[in-house]
Amino acid sequence: MIYPAVFENGAQQLASELEALRERVSETLRKKPRKISIILQNQTVESNGNVQLAPRRSEFYTTPPQQSDFQDWLNNLAIHELRHVVQFDKLTGYLRAPFFEQLALAIYGANLPSWFFEGDAVVTETKLSNAGRGRLPSWEMPFRTNLISGATYSYQKDYLGSLKNVTPGFYELGYFLTLQLEKEYGPAIVDSLMTRMAKLPIRPYNFSNSLKKFTGYNTRQWHEKTQGELTLKWEQQLAENAPVDYSVFPRKDVGKPMSWLLPRALPDGRIIALHQNVQRVPAIVILDTAGWQREVVKTGRQAEPHFSYAAGKVVWDEIRRDSRYGKRTYNVINCYDLETQSYKQLTRKSRYFSPALNPDAKQVVTVAVSEDNTMSLVLLNTETGHAIARFPSPGNIQLQTPAFDETGTKVVVTGISRQGAALMELDISSATYRMVLNWQAQQLERPSYANDRIIFKAHYNGIDNLYALDTSANTIYQLTNVRFGAFNPSFDARNNQVWFNNYQLDGYRISRLQSGTSYHSHFKPPQRPEDVFANNDTIQAEKWASTPYKGLKNIINFHSLSVDNDNFDNLDDIKPGVYWLSDDLLNTTQLRLGYIYDGDIRSSEYLASVTYQRFFPKFSLEHSNRGQVGAARVTSNGQENIVGLRWRENVTTLTMDIPLVFYRLNHVVTTGFSTATSYTQRYGLSDPQFQSRFIDRIQFPMHYQLYFNHNARQGTLDLAPRWGQQFSVTYRHFPFDSRISGELLSFRTAFYFPGLWRNHSLLARFNYQLRNGTYQMANDIPLVSGYDQLHPLPVDNTLLFNYRFPIAYPDWSIGPLAYIKRFKGGFFADFQNVRAGNTFQPRTFGIEFRSDMNLLRYYLPNFDIGVKLIYANETNPRQRIFATYSIGYSY
Repeated sequence: MIYPAVFENGAQQLASELEALRERVSETLRKKPRKISIILQNQTVESNGNVQLAPRRSEFYTTPPQQSDFQDWLNNLAIHELRHVVQFDKLTGYLRAPFFEQLALAIYGANLPSWFFEGDAVVTETKLSNAGRGRLPSWEMPFRTNLISGATYSYQKDYLGSLKNVTPGFYELGYFLTLQLEKEYGPAIVDSLMTRMAKLPIRPYNFSNSLKKFTGYNTRQWHEKTQGELTLKWEQQLAENAPVDYSVFPRKDVGKPMSWLLPRALPDGRIIALHQNVQRVPAIVILDTAGWQREVVKTGRQAEPHFSYAAGKVVWDEIRRDSRYGKRTYNVINCYDLETQSYKQLTRKSRYFSPALNPDAKQVVTVAVSEDNTMSLVLLNTETGHAIARFPSPGNIQLQTPAFDETGTKVVVTGISRQGAALMELDISSATYRMVLNWQAQQLERPSYANDRIIFKAHYNGIDNLYALDTSANTIYQLTNVRFGAFNPSFDARNNQVWFNNYQLDGYRISRLQSGTSYHSHFKPPQRPEDVFANNDTIQAEKWASTPYKGLKNIINFHSLSVDNDNFDNLDDIKPGVYWLSDDLLNTTQLRLGYIYDGDIRSSEYLASVTYQRFFPKFSLEHSNRGQVGAARVTSNGQENIVGLRWRENVTTLTMDIPLVFYRLNHVVTTGFSTATSYTQRYGLSDPQFQSRFIDRIQFPMHYQLYFNHNARQGTLDLAPRWGQQFSVTYRHFPFDSRISGELLSFRTAFYFPGLWRNHSLLARFNYQLRNGTYQMANDIPLVSGYDQLHPLPVDNTLLFNYRFPIAYPDWSIGPLAYIKRFKGGFFADFQNVRAGNTFQPRTFGIEFRSDMNLLRYYLPNFDIGVKLIYANETNPRQRIFATYSIGYSY
């Protein structure tokens, strides 16, 4: 286990937890996990975890979330991620470093659908704990809503998702498909499936084939069967609950997913809410009684949807990434004044979550989580953002979503520990906490005050509903009885109403009910003998030895032989060959040793490279020995002949990069500087008569690049940023070599504009280059479409226009081969050498047709495949109309 020293106590507790879980997690797969390095990432505010190969390691993101199940975060993480370790070892454990980890990862990904390995892990986390996501009605709710409402989708749509409808997601789908397998065939079915797949991992459609072998169903048929079983179960539950249909607001026909979250009543009767829409970026909006909305402010990326309103001010939290290091993130507090329409960021480089304003909006209470996972409530000054007071959590109970009472002297907050979830109240004047609702096996969310009661969300009847706690009578009252789920209650004291989110088929709508008029049931909550605060730590079985991690000692970690250079960002960058890959566990150092055979020139290339990313600049050093070919002109007896030449060369390249990123609301700025130089030594010229003219050394040519990009955050359906500006300047020259001269200065720009309709995009790019000497024929800017099919002309500048738009969202399955989520089209016109004296007309123009899809039922990567039909607008072209094809992918 590798961790920052400040997390020593947490690491000791987690080590004991993992040791206790090791055999239990592996029992049903009959495979004890091999040793694996676990890195505890405590400098990020996001809550997550992963297990990977190449190199073999696991990462635990230790900061607890503000929405979770009712157990300690690290306990949940330990069970879930350790199950993935066992899965890897069961299927490909015989393929190990230093040569075969990437092969093992490829076999794992090719054989197991994502829904199966994640569903199995969620089943395990649920069985081996008193909580787990499998016990949360909110987690199953989208799937349950779809089936009860008749939105029964195909296997591929439920698994791979949709851009136009809400689908369950592969975690949720996988949980129910795997759980159904275990119910009908016993827990050993998972072991049987993986054992058979491991024996012959190259079997086509291995998982579906093995599932058919043991159950008689393939994956599609098993999905249909499980859908039917779940529909019957959930329809019966619905009938037993006899739900009430509450009026929803705003009214709209079922369409693309859209939600209005966390509704709050304003003094004038309007509603303020957080609007989420696949066609737009999230924004805080105000709705009037007719359903018309006005945007207040767009928000940036949030760990969980959240905002708070009081006295004309709005506060919310957003994630901010460190400008240089991606695994170091912060959660900052923002404030917006509705009267002055002004925004300010209250905190910087902070770890504050779920801010809530007091009634006069002069103070904000937040959950603070330190890098050692110490929990506190912190009061901030709304004007300055400075901390006024800090209230440590008793027993370091995890805290979530605080809220003030009407006097501003008390705060109610959700507490999470190994014992479950509870409601706690902080008295600010005495700085003391008390338990108002003892530990429950419930997901208690967003408590708030409503006169003399506390309202919150729970799921006592198996569906998420709103409840009110009468602390004096120690009684819980069920306030709502909705069809699918009720969330995010807020009390409107002026009208004695409770506003809440009422989940529907296409998202969260707003409903309301009169407070105190009626309730559906009431009961006494289960109570502990004493209202004591349980310590959230594990019982220490032993003190584990810990020593400083030696980064330099562990810098070399060869793990895989590969057929590519491990650069999957662009298909054009993949260079087939044989590579030996080394990555240290902290992802600071990458080593590559490689061999490539170039069939075009029948020559071998040997290379070695190292990249070091620990410091503020990134450094890369690469050396290659490669063959080259060229040609020389020879004049003999008045005739000019071309003579082919061959030679080899050693090229050593050093690169330094400084990449930076900055955020402000829904705007992202990336900027940076890079510089590179190289030394080339040539030898072995095939024809000695040209030795005197042969340049055998190229000494330290310099390359500089400075770039600045500003883009607005994209909505889910946006094809490009609605607004964006990108600039890049590159300069190359030979300052240290008197035998070679030449300069190249290039300038690239890109400007994004919104199109005529929503999710359309217009891109305009102007690019310019100035060259001389050795660089006279080089091109360092984007060229017009189909340039290689046109007559060769020197390029000084290009002006490129591209208008793109979505066409349809079909969610079509082409058997098991492809699943198409979106068709999109576009028009383009590309100009070359725009200047006075030249006719302003495009050199090429045309149309393009593309589609977003998944291939062979794999969840990732997402493919973008398309064709361009190009018209060559020049005299006597080689082809007047021709097509080009392209394929891209993303993760």
